[in-house]
Amino acid sequence: MKQKLNGIWQGRCLNGGAEEFTFKGKVPGCVHTDLMGKRIPKDLQKGKNAQQCQWIEERDWEYSRTFVPRRTDFTHLVFEGLDTYAEVYLNGVHIGSADDMFITHRFCVEGLLKEGENTLTVSFRSPVKEVEGLPERKAAFGNYERLYTRRMQCTYGWDWVERFITCGIWRDVYLERKNGITAKSVYVVTEAIFNAYSAQLLIDAELENYEQGGIVRMEIRDPAGKVVYANRWYRKEPRLRVRVQLRWTELWYPAGYGRQPLYTVRIGGLEERFGIRTVRIEQLPDEKGSDYYNLCRKLQKTPSGKKYDHNKEFSGFRLVVNGKPIFCRGANWVPSEPFPSAETDKKQETLLKLAVDCGVNMLRVWGGGIFERKRFYELCDELGILVTQDFLMACGDYPSDDGFIEKLQKETEAAALALRNHPCLMWWSGDNENAVLGCDTADSYRGRDAIFRGIEPVLSRLDPARPFMLSSPCGGNTYASKTVGTTHNTQFLGVEIFPAIWDTDLRDLKKLFARLSARFIAEEPVFGAASTPSLQRFMSSEDILEGDDMWQYHTKGNPALKFTLFDMLQTFSRKVLGEFTDGYDRLFKLKYAQYEWLRLSFEQARRNEGFCNGMIYWMWNDCWAAAAGWSLVDYYCVPKAGFYSFKRCAREVLLSADKNGVWVSNRGTFPKTVHVMIVTFNDDLTVLDMGMVSRKVDCDSVMQVVTPLELSMLHKTKLWLYRTEFDSTFYCSKPYKLVPCQVIIRQEELLSPLMADPRTLPLPPVEKVVTFPAANTRGTLTVYDRDERTITVLAGDNYVHAVELEGDFLFEDNYFPLMPCELKTVRIRPLAECRSDEITVNAYTLDLR
Repeated sequence: MKQKLNGIWQGRCLNGGAEEFTFKGKVPGCVHTDLMGKRIPKDLQKGKNAQQCQWIEERDWEYSRTFVPRRTDFTHLVFEGLDTYAEVYLNGVHIGSADDMFITHRFCVEGLLKEGENTLTVSFRSPVKEVEGLPERKAAFGNYERLYTRRMQCTYGWDWVERFITCGIWRDVYLERKNGITAKSVYVVTEAIFNAYSAQLLIDAELENYEQGGIVRMEIRDPAGKVVYANRWYRKEPRLRVRVQLRWTELWYPAGYGRQPLYTVRIGGLEERFGIRTVRIEQLPDEKGSDYYNLCRKLQKTPSGKKYDHNKEFSGFRLVVNGKPIFCRGANWVPSEPFPSAETDKKQETLLKLAVDCGVNMLRVWGGGIFERKRFYELCDELGILVTQDFLMACGDYPSDDGFIEKLQKETEAAALALRNHPCLMWWSGDNENAVLGCDTADSYRGRDAIFRGIEPVLSRLDPARPFMLSSPCGGNTYASKTVGTTHNTQFLGVEIFPAIWDTDLRDLKKLFARLSARFIAEEPVFGAASTPSLQRFMSSEDILEGDDMWQYHTKGNPALKFTLFDMLQTFSRKVLGEFTDGYDRLFKLKYAQYEWLRLSFEQARRNEGFCNGMIYWMWNDCWAAAAGWSLVDYYCVPKAGFYSFKRCAREVLLSADKNGVWVSNRGTFPKTVHVMIVTFNDDLTVLDMGMVSRKVDCDSVMQVVTPLELSMLHKTKLWLYRTEFDSTFYCSKPYKLVPCQVIIRQEELLSPLMADPRTLPLPPVEKVVTFPAANTRGTLTVYDRDERTITVLAGDNYVHAVELEGDFLFEDNYFPLMPCELKTVRIRPLAECRSDEITVNAYTLDLR
């Protein structure tokens, strides 16, 4: 029995003798969201408005309300989230304290409630002042005070979010009473799958109010709601542990590998959903002299390998679900709002459904955020998105005193009990990057005490069936090596990636990405500008097209690196795509650079499938309106260029190429015959020659379909393009630059221009020509048709390299190439927040001269 106490509370600013003020507060909520549009700007994402709320972190705050209980024999007052240092009073009586945002607090109220009006007060102390004077500790971004405080770490300031340190009751609060014998928790484990039709489950329930004895009932329902098992037992003991065998079971699989049926167990009044599946991590050693072994030796000679990889033996890292090897493709998840109380099921559902549309099958919940709301994990179960969950420490030298370890133990227990039945959850990780310089044989490294005294003993007790990685990255010598376990290529930004961008001509990007191959990449950096409609929500047109100030402010940076992220993006864009000719040209290239970066790195991983079994990008989403940050989907849930590049590379069949040949990766369950069209171009991007090669590619394999010998005749040309019925890609043998095309708006219907002779098909009459400000334009693109569900474009008599569609829509394809005179229809779907039905079309092609 519960009585919720959410709603409107009275808020008060306690600022140490200065002017105090009161305000209406909302629970769940926090100080920042309560003061928006009153004491601070309404939109903290816009411009530099966030600078006007930094004073909040220095103040103390109080929330109170009166209420009439439905009954006076409630036993507990429950706060599912208090952020963070708080004292709780009921009718003037101090009933408890809080100092951890990540756990539920339960305070006994027996004998304290009275009939009629009661008063509940929560007083919060400034989390910044609370740790003043404590010794400085090493922390990324210099914000060492966060290491002492158990609250969301990233909003102390990161290289993708502003500093937002708040206070508040950020999750539900309610009165509670439980009657009779009930289940406090239940643990469901798939112990064995005997064949395709039966499985054995372990059901382990912890009971409460059991001392007087009573009947405990249990039933299991299948995905259709039919009862497939029911039983009951008498218990006066604290635990019920039984094994159940089910016939005709339906197995749960990741997206792209099967369906996601969910069962329900109800026991002692507690209901949990679960999936029937087995999980293991396969880490087989490489044989000496094998191809994988030799590649590992080669990777150790790279700059990042020399610093971080000291392994003498090498092994793979592959996730296996229900006996099926899984190629994990996805991104890192961060909180979807800077204030977690502002997160909504709707926004998270939007972001997760975009992930499925994009081909994502894994999200890593990063350690600088939070344990997400319940609905997040439920949606991942339903959509087949695999989850790896960090415990909530990131990039710092955290304390290891008994008090801190005790907090970690409580957090681990709370997380394990809340998440362990979700079939989407593949493994736990102890933290994010704390243990990078550690290894299995080291007696001491950063974070070791937290792992082995705080987290591991609790997981061994509460979730022993699920894999636990000590940290992320983890494995080998050291815990960032490429040849054993998981790695973070973000760890190599200052060692290898940014120096390559800054100090080299980037003539062959594929060499850089080949050096970054690894067995499982849990963080692969990728950065790029947000879409123009999103930028316009927090930057002026002048900010977008001229100068760097607002770009730098809304992109942030890492003080440990020599250059800002925006400076690196600009340098990368110039070197790879050509010098900027004006603000519009810069804007396009800052967006498109993300597409190319992701394409080249993902193609590299797909060509190395088997050796590399996971590509998890940094990062999926944002909790700040980042102008040119790491995410693939921006704060407003609008896909960036990298989203569409990921979607292309995540397809079942992927074509990729370099100067040594052409490969096809087929991760499908059936062999496929692939017809590869090879096109060579003149310097003016008209077609020089076409040829065709057909190959049968086995399921779950990578095959070289065009060899160097077959390509020898092409080495004299500057551009080769490869196309199949599944995909297309290109290889440019010399540096190139992107230049804008003319975009032509069609006036009248055109009769079916189906690839007649791509060199002679005439352009249709036009109504309007949209000319870019840049004078040196090559090629043309016709907007042939547009309705509510589609947009159709037609190339002129030159190859067009990248067609960009922008608007409040999810596009079936974007940033795609077009052959001369090719007609392409793209399906469109309004985004969750569609403010306009306008679509902007931009087009760029290559200048090989």
